[in-house]
Amino acid sequence: MLKGYIEGYYGRLFSQEERSLLLRHMGKLKMDFYLYGPKEDPYHRVLWEKPYPSKYEKVLEDFVKQSKKNKIRPVFAISPGLEGNKSTAHYRKFLAIKIKQAKRLGFEEFAIFFDDIDHKRDEGLATKHLEILELVSSFNIPANDLWICPTVYCKSFAKGSLIDNKYLKTLAKNIDPKIKFLWTGDEVVSESIKSKGIVELKGLFSNPIIIWDNYYANDYCPTRYFIGSYQKRGGIKNQVEGVGINPTGLVLTDSICLDRFVLGLKDNEVLKKYEIPQDFRRIMPYFQNPFKEMPPLTLAKIDKLLDTQYSLCIQWKSNLQLEWAPFLWKFYLDLILLKKMTQKDTKFNLEEWIKRRYSDPLRKTILKN
Repeated sequence: MLKGYIEGYYGRLFSQEERSLLLRHMGKLKMDFYLYGPKEDPYHRVLWEKPYPSKYEKVLEDFVKQSKKNKIRPVFAISPGLEGNKSTAHYRKFLAIKIKQAKRLGFEEFAIFFDDIDHKRDEGLATKHLEILELVSSFNIPANDLWICPTVYCKSFAKGSLIDNKYLKTLAKNIDPKIKFLWTGDEVVSESIKSKGIVELKGLFSNPIIIWDNYYANDYCPTRYFIGSYQKRGGIKNQVEGVGINPTGLVLTDSICLDRFVLGLKDNEVLKKYEIPQDFRRIMPYFQNPFKEMPPLTLAKIDKLLDTQYSLCIQWKSNLQLEWAPFLWKFYLDLILLKKMTQKDTKFNLEEWIKRRYSDPLRKTILKN
């Protein structure tokens, strides 16, 4: 099974140095592919028609060299679907320019992203996407070097049976079966990915399926991050072509996520390898995954958690701590608020606390409730 990294999240864009660091780490883990499609790269999505300026070309050229040096396959993604009413001639012209540039920089595999676009998900949209795929193939790109992320990329978007979804049915009927098909599971962020769901998808598509896994993603909850064990996906190993992890855009945090994914590192192994203070073990359950439900906290338990703040936020000094510092401080501030509310501190002014820390719409909602 192929194992890869997907730079496809919102809110962060790696620097050239950070991407190189991650590629070296992936090389040590003997991973297979790096899918380059960051939402924060303007020339990937919003300005996809425009060629990359020379300073961006140098970054991408270095990315290709570093990838190949570490035996990682670099995949170049384009997201041309934000405006679905462009003519065939328009797509042909600008896709040709962009793909020619990417080939010159050393890319050999290409992905077309149609994710997160605001269009009716019907036969017409699928037909347009098939047309774009056919255009891309016409630029001497073999089907087995082409990837697609469809607009309906999880079961919840199908709003019912996959086989009855008009967009997916139209796509499945005419897509080249060698094109790799990206899928996130039952949900955008799936708690588990089971064999049953992949079997249902294969009832429509014979394409190689690559799981786009948002298990460690945090762009939808940017005050949190998750580094827990990689779980509830074991049953799909023999049914998919590969899995790509789409995590946080924090290079050391993502390295931990990849270690969990590839090596199955346990909690104590993560703490030791990344020189994380043992005090973190006490708060680690809150950073496992977005699905873990924690029991209510008593005042005594809150105090035990707060006892770790000094060592983790003040004493601990490392590059990883710099990545985690904003998240840790937010966690402890929430604990302090919970403590004051739990003990019903009469001197505590909830309105002033909330006013300083939350946006106006949320402040009004919290106080109203």
